[in-house]
Amino acid sequence: MIVCDFSSGRPDPESFPVAELVEAASRRLLEEGSDLVQYPDPQGYEPLRRLAAERFLEREGVGLDPDSFLLGTGSTQPLALLSEALASPGDAIITEEFSYTGALSLFRRYGLETVGVATDDEGLQLDALEETLERLERSGRPARFIYAIPTYQNPTGSILSLERRRELLELAQRHGVPLVEDNCYADLHFEAELPPKSIRALPGGDGVIYVASWSKILGPGARLGYVSASPELLERLMSLKSDAGTSNLAAMIVTEFMQQHRREHTAKLCGVLKRKRDILLGALEEQLGDLCSWTQPQGGMFVWVKLPDEIDNAALARAAEEEGVLYHPGRNFDSGDRDIPYLRLAFGFPSDDAILLGTRHLARAIRAAVPGGAVGQAGASSPPDAVSAGGASRFGFRRGG
Repeated sequence: MIVCDFSSGRPDPESFPVAELVEAASRRLLEEGSDLVQYPDPQGYEPLRRLAAERFLEREGVGLDPDSFLLGTGSTQPLALLSEALASPGDAIITEEFSYTGALSLFRRYGLETVGVATDDEGLQLDALEETLERLERSGRPARFIYAIPTYQNPTGSILSLERRRELLELAQRHGVPLVEDNCYADLHFEAELPPKSIRALPGGDGVIYVASWSKILGPGARLGYVSASPELLERLMSLKSDAGTSNLAAMIVTEFMQQHRREHTAKLCGVLKRKRDILLGALEEQLGDLCSWTQPQGGMFVWVKLPDEIDNAALARAAEEEGVLYHPGRNFDSGDRDIPYLRLAFGFPSDDAILLGTRHLARAIRAAVPGGAVGQAGASSPPDAVSAGGASRFGFRRGG
C-alpha cells in the first residue's frame, strides 16, 4: 500500500482544471476540429508556438520569433533530439553535479559521458566549470554542450545568480560550447522576489538553446514541450524528428486553455505548491530535525534531503518500501552515478495529509537504515553544508531541531 508518493514532479491533482479543459477542447474542436485530418505542421501547432513566445516575452521581457520554436513530446523529446544533433556516442557533455534524472538517463542512452560540475546554493560553480572545460579540451575531448537548469534546479531547487548566469554565458561562448538552458520550472515561484532572467534573455544570449514545457503548470500527461534554437539547429532537429508531428489535438486544447486561464491557473498552482512545501518543511523538522538536513526551495517542486553519511541506502530502499513511501534516491540524480547519501522529495502531487503521514513513515525508514549509534545524534551525520560523495557540492541546507 502506498502511503505517500514523493517520487515525481507532478502538479496537485485537486487543482487540475478539468472543467476548464473540457470547455477549451469543445471551443477549439468546434472551430478547428476538421483540421485534425491533416498531419501537423513539422514545427508543431503554430498558435501554441506563438503562445510559447508570448509566455517568454511576458516573463523575460524579450521577444522570440515563434518560428524559432519546435514543439515536442514534453521536454524529453527536444533533449533527445539535441543529444543526437549536437553529440555522438562517446562524446562528453557537461551537466550540474546533481541533475534531472530524466535528462541524465537520456544522455546515457545516447552513449554520452556526463561530466558533472560542482554546485552550491547559487547553482553552478563557475571556476569549477572553467576548469572542467579546459581539462576536456586538453584531453582532446571538448564538451559538446552544457546542460543546465538555472532556475529552481532539479533536484536541488537552487537558483543560479544573475552574475553567474552572465559568467556561464560568457564561458560557453569563449569556449565555443553550446549552452542548453532547461527552464521548465521558472513559473513556479513562491516568494515575492522573482528569479533572475533566463540566460536566453540576457544580452548576448541569442545563441542559447532554450528548452521548456507546459507540463509543470498543467500536467505531464499533456506531453507538450518545446525548444527554441537558431534556424540552422532547428532545421537539424526537424530532420531528426521522425514522429510525423506533435499532436495537434493536445496542442489545440492546451493553447485554448492557456490563452484564457494561464495567469490565474499558474498563480493558483503556485499558492498550492507553496502551502505543500511549507507543510513538508515543517514535517521534516519535526520528524528528522536531529538527523538530516534539507534545502528550502523558493520555487519548483522539490526538496533535496541530505541523509547521514553512514546511511545504508539499500536498507533505506527496503524500509521505505515497507513503509509505503516512494521517492527518488540521490543516485538517480548524480552525474557520476554514485550511491550518494541524498534523496529528493517531490511535494506537488501528494495531498497535505499524505505529506504529513509520508514524512512520518519516511523518518522511520531512515532511522531504521542508519547503523546503530547514529540515530538521534545530530552530530553523527555531516554538518548542514555537507559535501557530497564527490567532495564538491555544498548547499545552504536547513537543519531542524
